[in-house]
Amino acid sequence: MYEAEKEVVQRWVKMLAGDVEDVWGGFEAVMSPDIVWHVPGTSVIAGTHRGLEAVNRDFFDRCWETGDGRGSGNQGLDSDYGLKLDVDPLVALEDGRILVTCKSDARGNNGVPYRNGYCWICTVRDGKIVELLEYCDTVMYETAMFDKRLVPAEQLEPADA
Repeated sequence: MYEAEKEVVQRWVKMLAGDVEDVWGGFEAVMSPDIVWHVPGTSVIAGTHRGLEAVNRDFFDRCWETGDGRGSGNQGLDSDYGLKLDVDPLVALEDGRILVTCKSDARGNNGVPYRNGYCWICTVRDGKIVELLEYCDTVMYETAMFDKRLVPAEQLEPADA
């Protein structure tokens, strides 16, 4: 059930692995221009991002780029290392939303390993992702992406869930 919705989300997840251009191309290919992306919390990339342009400016660019003044000069993910994901089988929820759980392998520009666990809940309509709710370890991305020392870097190996 909900195979078409799962296919859309699966295409996006496959496009996430690669360099910056490949990853953003995946966003543009399968996300609605009016997407609503929720990232709970109080961090630099937290909030409700409305529209693909806001997702690019307030979320995506901050994850990959440097110099918006919110972190150190070592801000962002290392684009040469790229992003790798170990994705569990997708699950269709009763209401048709698609649940994605996965683990990342990347590295911050500050050299800190970025091995985060994610839970994404995606809503698909008319072949596009229109809403996404993201849960992950915010201390992990604050330390690796934004060079904030919330915990010693050697403690950033996630515990097995």
